[in-house]
Amino acid sequence: GRSVSSDVERSFLSKLKAECGTGYTSKMEGMFKDMELSRDIMSSYSAYSSGATNASIDSIKPMDVDVQVLTTGYWPVYPKYPNIILTPEILAQKSKFENYYNNKYQGRRITWQYSLGNCVVKAMFPRQSTHKELIVNLCQSLVLLCFRYDDGQDGMGLTIDEVMKKTGIDDRDETERVLQSLSLGRDGTRVLTKVDFDSPINSLSPGKSESPSARAMEKQKTRKNVGPHDRFFFNASFTSNQRRIRITNITMKETAEERTKTHEAVSKDRLYLIDAAVVRIMKARKTIDHRGLMGEVMTQLKFPASSTDVKKRVESLIEREYMERVEGDRSRYNYLA
Repeated sequence: GRSVSSDVERSFLSKLKAECGTGYTSKMEGMFKDMELSRDIMSSYSAYSSGATNASIDSIKPMDVDVQVLTTGYWPVYPKYPNIILTPEILAQKSKFENYYNNKYQGRRITWQYSLGNCVVKAMFPRQSTHKELIVNLCQSLVLLCFRYDDGQDGMGLTIDEVMKKTGIDDRDETERVLQSLSLGRDGTRVLTKVDFDSPINSLSPGKSESPSARAMEKQKTRKNVGPHDRFFFNASFTSNQRRIRITNITMKETAEERTKTHEAVSKDRLYLIDAAVVRIMKARKTIDHRGLMGEVMTQLKFPASSTDVKKRVESLIEREYMERVEGDRSRYNYLA
């Protein structure tokens, strides 16, 4: 999550660096550098943007844009949507920033991470006297724009497949999560209405302009999952006392396979940390008995480790000739330079 102050984050990073070493925090430090550089880039881009005159862009409704330039390698791998269909307004701003960046930093290549994008969408609802500002991610905003003018060509709402086709989001699971967040979230965030395919409400006649009413939806319990024939409508009955409404997308649950991979990766990283601790101790002591080595290793490690794990790493280091057993005394080790 986001912390209130970057100073708190930096303080935490310094403590983590002191405890675990530079190698452990190098990527996080790179993230901080990216954020600082992004602020400088956006400051320069704002000056460029205010002075630039481009008829094709000026003819499109202006919008505020903030771009974070991230270095590949510092940040996690995020899902990509190569076929995503952006609005003309976003495409114009994207093109404008690319022209600026490519001219200033020749030789660099920009890859847009659409899954990290956030938008503020202004929306008008029939029962509200003023517009609402919906704080959503990019995928949510593109789904909302599918209902900008109507509930599909026949007024019968849109299915998940139709939404995927209109937005270009080819990840079905992600589209399902987006639709759930917009229609089945907490009260005050349900800007769309979901109608199950087998619901009596789903018998709207073609061309009917009204979406299902909130009262009708209350009587009919809606399933949480999204089926291929379920339909979504603009919620004309939506009301909220808040002017700015944050609609958080549903987080993808970690699968058993992903959890296993995570544990394996952590275990692998810990093997290297045990190796490093043993080598550090041997380099400083030159020679040490088994009990003393085990005690010092356990003291240095910042995570729970069993004596069996340490013994296995000692055997591995002996095989790789970092250390050796003392001849005639199998319980002592010598460091090999």
